[in-house]
Amino acid sequence: MTIPRCIAGLVLLLVFIIVGCGASGVINESQTQPGAPNSISTGTAGNAGSPALYTFAVCGDNRTMGIENGILPRIIESAKARGADFMINTGDVSGDGSRDELTLYRDLADASGLRIYTVPGNHDVGRGGTSEAYESIIGATYYSFDQGGDHFIVLDNADDRIGIDQTQMQWLTADLSSNSDKPRQFIFAHIPVADSSLPSGHVSGELGDEGLRTGQQLVAEAAKYANVSDFFFGHIHAYFSYKLDGIDAYVTGGAGAPLYFPESSGGYYHYLLVTVHPESVELEVVRV
Repeated sequence: MTIPRCIAGLVLLLVFIIVGCGASGVINESQTQPGAPNSISTGTAGNAGSPALYTFAVCGDNRTMGIENGILPRIIESAKARGADFMINTGDVSGDGSRDELTLYRDLADASGLRIYTVPGNHDVGRGGTSEAYESIIGATYYSFDQGGDHFIVLDNADDRIGIDQTQMQWLTADLSSNSDKPRQFIFAHIPVADSSLPSGHVSGELGDEGLRTGQQLVAEAAKYANVSDFFFGHIHAYFSYKLDGIDAYVTGGAGAPLYFPESSGGYYHYLLVTVHPESVELEVVRV
């Protein structure tokens, strides 16, 4: 007998709640990575042994299947065990942007015992590019918050035909400027901005000129500020690291959706564990 998806998802959610723990919600192991070191340090070097200010996890592209197949719950439990203070999901938390699938993700996050911030992905806003269900169930599509004296910016570029619209871009430029005195600023969006080293065309501008133009504008605005530390994206179902105008950029899309690349090229289920020290940022790729 075939078990309907909604029932299977609820069963997994109940198991996760029983195994998991405490209160949290949507706000708004370690193995060697093939062909690269397990830990990658960014920022200012020479900070070995200094105390960590805080730690956070980043993952993306679980879709509903990443809940049903247990990948996202495993990522959450691993991040908690590794001392993450919070997690940021880079989007595509559902398969079709339906209220049922978005609610399943929200309920998992609420039961996880980990503070989870969410970036809207193209699958989350539905085929029409609307965010009404997302906003009513998950929350705002773009926003910012502070942690440990640093500033975190979550952007909405989920509809590549629009990219980052004018209202949001004006908000972004003001937000970057007003937080230029912070030690660091981190920027999160779903669709990656590409450079020549990113081996995928699944990037901003794929569906229209506005996606490309506003993606380039995002990088140009960020590059004005020396305290912008890192970009984090999803959308491509693999792990990649590269540079955007000298700023470290990462793609993390391994939270449960089908993988696009072979394992040797970053195609594996994973999340990123980011540890912030006073003078540096250490990033670890954690496979699950």
